Amino acid sequence: MKMKHLAGVAAAACALAAVGASAGPSQLDAKLTYNGQTRALDHILVLQYGNEEGLESGPKLRILLSDREIPLGVAGGATSSRAQTYARQAGFTAVLITADPTGRDRGASASLLHTPGMDPRSFVSASSTDAFRALQVTRERASGALSFDNTTMKLAAKFDAPVTANTVTASLTGPAALASPPVKALAAYRAALRKADLETAGKFATAARMKTLRDYRAQAGEQAFRDAVAAAVGDDLAKTVKRLIVRGASASVVLEGKEVDELVQEADGWKVD
Repeated sequence: MKMKHLAGVAAAACALAAVGASAGPSQLDAKLTYNGQTRALDHILVLQYGNEEGLESGPKLRILLSDREIPLGVAGGATSSRAQTYARQAGFTAVLITADPTGRDRGASASLLHTPGMDPRSFVSASSTDAFRALQVTRERASGALSFDNTTMKLAAKFDAPVTANTVTASLTGPAALASPPVKALAAYRAALRKADLETAGKFATAARMKTLRDYRAQAGEQAFRDAVAAAVGDDLAKTVKRLIVRGASASVVLEGKEVDELVQEADGWKVD
């Protein structure tokens, strides 16, 4: 009995050690060179994206490297657009690497979301079939060494970091999706835009989204703005909603053609972002 007890204690200790190791701190050594400027990146966020939205890109391992922290709520959506907007507005450097979620394929792509001095209208990316010299992925952690080197951007990184949970908390289709608060907020936002009513639209959109709309209205002129938003929002949202995916305080509304509108939950309700 004593030996069995000691064996049980030892097994429990090993299990606790494994949990501690998986949740241990991140290690990162990364440098980005763009337009002749080299910056060290000292923040990392690793996520497994399961493609619950059914996009063509499929499941991916996402590795976000930056020189300032990017919250999970910003980075954990179906696309990188929210993380890109966040980095641009705050004026820091962020790079998104997408790779094989199993770690078996050494190919990857890197997208420069933002860096100081970058033209916000530009799109900077690189891809390679052998970007990783090493890559190991488990449920709890990811580690590896990678490099990209082209005429526009150079990136070298070595990392070991926990995989942050990004749990799907709701997956709805049909009437349940249409009756959900995020889809109702999107419908109200689009209805306001069809009337070019930015005051009402602002009740269902983030401040960042509204700033973009107001800036565009000022640049394009009233009639061009009205024509553009009317074409963008369409007529009947109910006929085009295919699925709603919620991850905590962020939501993705999947429409026909695999278009995705993303929302975030703020203190006063869901907002188009």
